[in-house]
Formats: sequence, C-alpha cells, structure tokens
Amino acid sequence: MMCPMPSRLSPFLLVLACCAAESDDEPRGGVATDRPNVLIVISDDLASIATGTWGPGGEGLVPTPGIDALARRGVVFERALCASPFCTPSRQSFLTGRWPHAIRVTQLKSTLPKDAPTLGTVFRDAGYRTAAIGKMHWMRTRVGEVEFGFDRIAGKIEWQDQLTPEERSVLDEYNRGWSRAERKGWSMSNPEGAPLPLEEKSHMAPFLLEETKAFMEEDGTRPFLAFLSLGEPHAPFHFPPRLLESVDPGTLPLPQVDEALQSREVLGLAAMLKSRRALKGPLTEDILRGALAAYLRSVLWMDEQLVALDRYLEASGRWENTIVIFWSDNGYLLGERGHLGKNYPYREVVQVPLSIASPGVAPARTGELAHAIDVFPTLCALCGIEPPAYLQGVSLEPLMRSGTPVRDQAYSEFVGQMATLETERWKLHLGAQASAGWDQLYDLQTDPGEIDNRIDEADLKPILVDLACRMRDLLAATPPDGVAGESWISSSPGGSADEDIRAIRRALSLVESSRPAVAPRPAKR
Repeated sequence: MMCPMPSRLSPFLLVLACCAAESDDEPRGGVATDRPNVLIVISDDLASIATGTWGPGGEGLVPTPGIDALARRGVVFERALCASPFCTPSRQSFLTGRWPHAIRVTQLKSTLPKDAPTLGTVFRDAGYRTAAIGKMHWMRTRVGEVEFGFDRIAGKIEWQDQLTPEERSVLDEYNRGWSRAERKGWSMSNPEGAPLPLEEKSHMAPFLLEETKAFMEEDGTRPFLAFLSLGEPHAPFHFPPRLLESVDPGTLPLPQVDEALQSREVLGLAAMLKSRRALKGPLTEDILRGALAAYLRSVLWMDEQLVALDRYLEASGRWENTIVIFWSDNGYLLGERGHLGKNYPYREVVQVPLSIASPGVAPARTGELAHAIDVFPTLCALCGIEPPAYLQGVSLEPLMRSGTPVRDQAYSEFVGQMATLETERWKLHLGAQASAGWDQLYDLQTDPGEIDNRIDEADLKPILVDLACRMRDLLAATPPDGVAGESWISSSPGGSADEDIRAIRRALSLVESSRPAVAPRPAKR
C-alpha cells in the first residue's frame, strides 16, 4: 500500500492484533454451551433521526421506547455506516462480512450464491442453533429454497401461508395498490396514510416476533444465533388502523432544502432528482407530509414489537446471557435533499442506527467510526469463535470494551452508480462514470450535512490524493468472486488522484458489467 500511513491501525492489521491478543485458553471452534446467545434485530429503512437514541439531542421524530430499551443496555455507535445505501447489498454484506462488490450482490434483485458462507454457517459449525426470521432479501420467490447455515427460516412466505383465506384476500386487495401495474407517482410512499386493515395479531411483525420467541425457547442445551428482521418502516409503511391518529401530518417539521445550491454543487444529484420527478411527479409538501406521517406510524408499530421483545428478554432472563444487536440496513431521506427514499450515500442514508449489548460489556456511547461489516468479526470475538480469514471488516470489541478506536476510514458503495470513503474529517464521493456529476468532497468537521462540495479546490488536492488512494487500495484488496486477478485493479502507486480515480471507476464498472443475471420471477404462487 502506497498511501500515507494512517494515524491508526489499518483494519487488516487490527484483526491480526486482536487475534494475537486473545488468551490461549479461550475456546475457538467446536461446541461451547457457555457461549452467549446472539439475537440480531434488524429494521428496514430506519432513519436515525426518527429514533430517540440516535435523534438529535436524544429526541426522535416519534417516541421509540422499544428501540431505546434495546440500545441503552449496550454500546451505541453514533457513527456507524452501512455497506450500501440500498437494502439487498447492505444486508448481504452484513450477513457475509464482505463488501457488496466482493460477493457481487450490488442491486436490489441481486442474489447471494447458495453456497456462500455466512454468519449462519460459521455459528452453526461452532455448535449454535440458528434461525433467520423475517426479511432477509434472499429472493426466495425467485431462486427457490435456501439455507445459508440456518436451521430455521421464516419470513413473508411463511406469514402469508398461515393467514386465513379472508385475511389473504384483505392483504391482496391492500397490496394491489402498491403493485407495479397500479403504482402511480409517489403512491408507494403511501401519502394517503392507508393502514393495513388486518387485525393487529395478523400483521407480519407480531408473527415474526412470536416465531423468534418460540425459537429461542427451544433446546436450552445449546446457544442460539437468531435474526429478527422486521419489515418496517419500509414503504408502503405498514401500520394498523389504531395508529392513524398517532401522527399529525400538519405538525411535522420538514427539512429546509436549497435546491438551487444543491444543483450547482452536485450535478448528478440534480439530474437524478429531475429524472425521478419526471417519473413520479413533484414531491409536494402535502405528499411529503402524508408520506412522512405514514412512515412514522410504521416506526411506532415496529417499536411496539421491540417493547414486547424487551419485556420478554427481561422476564425470561435472556438479557443475562444474550448479545442483542439492533441495526438498520440503511437510513432514509425524509425530504432532505428534496427526496423521499434511499439510494444516495449521504449521511442520512449510510449512517445507520447500530447498538450492541453484550454480557460483561458496560453500556456506552461512542462517536468513533464503526461499520456494519464489522458486526460479523465482532460477534466471533465476543463468542470465542475463530473469525474466518475471508472477513473484510474488523472487530469492534476493543472499541466496546475500552473505547480503543479500530477504524480510520469507512467505505460504502452503490456499484454502477457511486462509492464513498470517509475518514474522521473528510468524505469523498466518486461516481462510477466521470460524466455522471457525482464527484464530491466534504469537510465533515465544518460541514456534517454534506452541503458544500469542495472537490475542485486546489488546496485540498492532498486530501483528494489520500482518499482516492485509500479507496483504490480497499478495492484492490477485495476483488469480486469469479473475477480473475489480472482483470482486477492493482493497489495505488501513490501520488496521483487522477490515476487512482480512473482505476476506481474501472473497478465499479467491471463489477456491474459482470454481475450474475437476476433470476426471473416465477409464476404467481
């Protein structure tokens, strides 16, 4: 690596250091009944500002006692990033401990190879019972049955299968409005605030919670690893009719956006918003208020499940021997930058809620860099399991136990579109094509909102050189599966931002052009 030496240990060296520092008598591999259980709770498209734990000044847009109860028992990461501003790549990166480009899962309908090693395979091999309950983005309706190391899988398919014919009819009628054939304008964002008119016990969220609790109760002779992956608050923002009056659209604070300035600073964003509005129509204040109210009602509905989960963990005594993680696959733009949705790797989307509560680790808050890709090696460290050599994140255990920083940079990508890399102070956005107008450089110390694009300032050239070098080296060290080494980019020779940026664009374009075809959707079940 030819980049200037970072001020802290590189992620790779830190993994080696952590492994070497562990005691010889700590169990590695095999079965250990005294290992902690692991429960991973995932939200879908949860904006940090919606929550009490991550909202500004400790105030969320709505009360979130359930989320807050899970978080306050552990270490709250105030600056955790996800691997992609898009759900499928982000989730599969979390599950495998590898970057989206490396596993070639880069788009919404990308599919993880059925033989891919995951948290499930590693923990099952170590003697854990394993369950993936909820939304995992494995595209089972397209690729058929999968396993990925999980003894039990239950999600949308299983929920729908247990509904009565009458309930299924209600659900089908409700879903018709969100189908691609019926979808118009911003309707997928539910600006009318339509609730899902099923009895509350028949909604998917309570079903998933009960499935998770039932799994945890089985076979107390072995520890478990369980995912509880809720579908809220993803559009169209499910919530029951009871919560219609819980949020008043007219009183919601809306972000102030200077679109003229934004258009001058980032041509790519201006072009993308223009394209989306041509497709969907203008994002009017009424549409935004209605959609935001529906979104927050969905957050409240999800949070009610987490209140019930916290009570169960307390009553059952499982808080004493269970690592509980709360995470969102990505954030969400709630009108910021003139948009409602995700996709763009700005702070609102790639900086996500993450907390890890572990027996023996004191609750704390940290503003140090962390990453969702780090959760896999962290769990290995906390559970005494040898981390697989292929992992591309670092263990957060030193940060959790002693506040020792483990990262000096964090990366995120939307392959085919753009990639970002940030350090403690600076953040670089690069478009996959030079002509796309996505190149940006921000000083996060003075401009945490990423408004003032300084990519063309000559006196910041050394910063650009450093960040481009770091990004190229990261990509060079993590080639995609199935891409021959000679076809991939080399590490940076150092000193030339232009050369490194060309290599980065080549890598992002190569991944996108060579990714496996999406499996076709079969006939309706």
